[in-house]
Amino acid sequence: MLSDEEILFMYGKDAVISRKGRFTLVHLDRPSAELLRVRTEHFDPEEFFRCDCRICQLTKVGGVVIFDDSVYEDEDILIE
Repeated sequence: MLSDEEILFMYGKDAVISRKGRFTLVHLDRPSAELLRVRTEHFDPEEFFRCDCRICQLTKVGGVVIFDDSVYEDEDILIE
């Protein structure tokens, strides 16, 4: 399992981290304390990884799940 320091290095110092079982939940959208609690308490890997696609398989094995419900304007996305 990755340490908090490793998660913050990879996803930025503003990432919010919670854990459920063997899963590390990384919240990039800076959720409220209530939303963070709900996401963590209700996280069920069997429900979350419903499909059997390769991405879900790798994410499930890796144990890191990213949440980001941020709303972006076109100007916020910079493509170089």
